[in-house]
Amino acid sequence: MPKQPTVWDIIERLAHEAEQQGRPSPVLDHAAPAGPLTDDQAHTVMQNHRTCERWQCARKAAAWEVLVAAGRIVPRPANGSM
Repeated sequence: MPKQPTVWDIIERLAHEAEQQGRPSPVLDHAAPAGPLTDDQAHTVMQNHRTCERWQCARKAAAWEVLVAAGRIVPRPANGSM
């Protein structure tokens, strides 16, 4: 009898399929975090939500703000020139 996939196997497969299609993962929490993120947590959020748009994903937006404040991300000027 073939081994049944675990919930985690299914979550990983769904996230991988979405990433391959350039979509955000349907199994990630896109809500704003309940409390402040550490720099390391923000970095992990940015990795996990790399296919999300900041203006559509409150969790990625919060992580972005933390990393900008920490100097780990330097946003380009609004008009695109440096």
